[in-house]
Amino acid sequence: MIRNIIFILFLFLFCSNFVYAVKTNERFLMDNLQKAKTTKQKIKATKNLIYYYNSIKDYESVIPVSESLLDFKLSKKNKYFAYYNLANAYLSLDKPEKALEVGQEAQYLYPKKIETKLLLGNIYINNSLNELAIVKFRECLDIDSDNLEALINLGNVYNSQENYKLSLEYFEQAEKEAVQNNTELSVNDYINMAISAKEIGKRDQAQAILEEIKNKNKKCSLLLVDIYHSKQDFDKAINVLLPFIYQEETDIEIYCNLAQMYLLSNKFEEAKDLLLYFKSRNEENNEVIDLLLIEAYHNIYQDKERELQELKNIYNYTNLDYIKRIFGKVIKFEQLR
Repeated sequence: MIRNIIFILFLFLFCSNFVYAVKTNERFLMDNLQKAKTTKQKIKATKNLIYYYNSIKDYESVIPVSESLLDFKLSKKNKYFAYYNLANAYLSLDKPEKALEVGQEAQYLYPKKIETKLLLGNIYINNSLNELAIVKFRECLDIDSDNLEALINLGNVYNSQENYKLSLEYFEQAEKEAVQNNTELSVNDYINMAISAKEIGKRDQAQAILEEIKNKNKKCSLLLVDIYHSKQDFDKAINVLLPFIYQEETDIEIYCNLAQMYLLSNKFEEAKDLLLYFKSRNEENNEVIDLLLIEAYHNIYQDKERELQELKNIYNYTNLDYIKRIFGKVIKFEQLR
């Protein structure tokens, strides 16, 4: 107990000192700027303040300070510095149009700088200008064929365009480069890489990618389940989904997929128990959950009257017209038999 209290006090003091240090740094830099007398000193102090705000990701503050830097008569290098940081701040604040405007100014000053091409490529993506983004990322590779960020971005852009063959090629190059640099792609990059492999028929490659990251997030797991499903390897699919159930938040997509895998592998009791648990945690009715439950009941009880009653329940609560039409016909047919 005493150790816990000491630890909490330590954390409090550490956080307090950190906040104090941050504020002190800002005051120190602002004070330097106010005390600067010559233009050279003012430019240097302003740049230091921009460096500082970037380091703490305070992009709202980067913008006015960068704009104030442009009020000076600057060298080409310093003007580029101001425009580049402005563009990066606007992009970080989700203002792609402003980012594009000043990013193009930076590119005009230094047309062959890779960092500017990468920045503009990301700005184009945020403006849904994918073809222009591709041009910029390819220009990066013309200068540096192993540029990891450009390779990853091209993989993701082509994936979004459903050009999966090219997407996979760039992701594979990026992965090789990442290994050489002792780093790795992000989870989302690996997911898109797996999607590209899967979509061009390389399911084993997609499976291998996803198995490495299967516990990272839901999307990854559901993609892997889809591959196991296509191979009728239902037990593996079930094992992938099990860690995600009986959590505080019940995710319908996980429960429906797991119930389906139970049904396909003839584990009808498990499917029933899972679906009833989901219903106990959720007050709202759901047609998919109840249809899966009817399938479980059918295989366990072989009771047509019970199944018909469950269909009537869905018919009564659903707001989906097409389900009402279909179920209405099924119910009428069964009643006439």
